[in-house]
Amino acid sequence: MAFKSFNTAIPVALQTRRALPTIDRRIWLMAVLACGFAVLVMKEVALPSSLILVFGGLGLFALFAVGLQSPEIPFYVLVAYLPFSRLLVGDFGTQATALNLTNIFTLGVFIAHVFRQGARGQAPFQSTPLNRMISLFCALGAAALIRAGWDYGSWYAWHYLIPLKRWLTPMFLYFLTLWVVRDKRVLKTSAILIMIVVTLVALMAIRDYMNVEGSGFEASRIGGIAEHSNTLGAFFVYYMFLHLGFFLTHTSRPRAWLLLIPFLLCFRGIMVTFSRGAYLAFAIGSLAACWFRHKLLFVTAVVALVFAILNPTLLPSGIRYRMGMTIIHHDTGVVQEDITQNLEGSSASRIEIWRGALKMIQDHPWWGVGYEAFPRFMPSYTEGKIGYMDAHNSYLLIAAEMGLPTLGVFLLVLLMIGYYTHWLYRHAQDKALKAIALGFLAGLAGLWVANLFGSRMDHAEVSGYFWIICGLIMRGVLIERQELAHSK
Repeated sequence: MAFKSFNTAIPVALQTRRALPTIDRRIWLMAVLACGFAVLVMKEVALPSSLILVFGGLGLFALFAVGLQSPEIPFYVLVAYLPFSRLLVGDFGTQATALNLTNIFTLGVFIAHVFRQGARGQAPFQSTPLNRMISLFCALGAAALIRAGWDYGSWYAWHYLIPLKRWLTPMFLYFLTLWVVRDKRVLKTSAILIMIVVTLVALMAIRDYMNVEGSGFEASRIGGIAEHSNTLGAFFVYYMFLHLGFFLTHTSRPRAWLLLIPFLLCFRGIMVTFSRGAYLAFAIGSLAACWFRHKLLFVTAVVALVFAILNPTLLPSGIRYRMGMTIIHHDTGVVQEDITQNLEGSSASRIEIWRGALKMIQDHPWWGVGYEAFPRFMPSYTEGKIGYMDAHNSYLLIAAEMGLPTLGVFLLVLLMIGYYTHWLYRHAQDKALKAIALGFLAGLAGLWVANLFGSRMDHAEVSGYFWIICGLIMRGVLIERQELAHSK
């Protein structure tokens, strides 16, 4: 009898699932909310502290109350807010440590999720192989701080405890996403909301460029939500390929071609940053999207890229100008033995920094010099040529500050993410999941390149979406594997 009722329940459940809209209609409300955040940033609105405390407190209380029934709603709000978190801190005018909207939203979503799962009698957490690897990476990062604190003194550990927490927060968003998102509807809605917000950020960057005041090259470079042009360029590279993924998987639908509009807006966003690293990362990401979609498309893209390189007049003038700045042509016509003598200042300093970083890694291969300690060691490792500067390379920075084993774990995390994303792309029956996976594969390829030229994984406003999409990918893998198991 029980077996019969179970067989009856399956069609009913499938009918119920098919009856649900594929996208949560509340996404439009979240899109309006994201536009509100964008307006606050662009207009630099300064509200009285008392007004912020009253209405902000009431709003957060109402959001938490709603979240107890539907944790995905405060999760959507977190997604809509995250890229603006650097400029809209949300500390309610108190300037208290750790009191900000990112922490409040994250904690609220987590508590609401635990309460919902408890009411349903379900476990709030779920384990995956990727969970354990990311947890190991976080633990090694914390160990680097503790070990360095033993050498440098307790002042060091206390001073960098909050920066370490800020570094770990984006990675926690992976776990939060995996736990909260439980079905395809919320998964797709979250991904599309990310696409909407990324497009908003692109429009903001273009607007900023149109309103640039002052002269000079550096003044024209747009930092946008990241307040740093190279980092903003990396932001677009990471997430803009979601639009291209949907386009490439739905080209037979006329409306899919409209997705090229936000994709091109993001490309324009990269252009106004004048970031050479972002240009190269975009090229690699585009090639990766073509490679995974169809090999003939990849060959066509390679031919087009080579033809553009051989005929640089076909490239946008801004890209030609910025890339042309890299090499210095000496009047003597003699190529200098030291490569840095043939590079402009920014590129030459990077070479010096990387050389110093390699020496630092050679001297401290296992545990590194300690979290955030890299700039303090840089002058001594470059014979005073470089001052207190960042490594301008995520991989060298991790190895120098936390050791080669920690770098190995980080690279393994990226490889595992690539593996699961490729699995989802190959096996997903839902075309939307396939599109998300394709777009993220391309963005992941761009991420590998972008982090060769800078530390672009440190802050929540830029890397937060990366870890959220990782959580969405793993949830998609779990859903697809469960459906494949039931179909056998």
